[in-house]
Amino acid sequence: MAERPRRFTRSTGVTLEISVLNYLRNLAEKEDRDRSFCINQIVREHAARNGCSLPPATQPPARDAAAAISEER
Repeated sequence: MAERPRRFTRSTGVTLEISVLNYLRNLAEKEDRDRSFCINQIVREHAARNGCSLPPATQPPARDAAAAISEER
């Protein structure tokens, strides 16, 4: 079995409206994915529509982006 590349991620807590959470739950079930995957996909599609190309999660974050995330904690 091929080894999967490491994904660079951070756990974060967000507060969702009930209707949004229900939609997300249904979408995840329909797509046979977890909610995190769906949220990441939705954000990536939104970013692409607005001219922002996000690097893949398997690519280490840039130093300044990693520092910004560390400062949030």
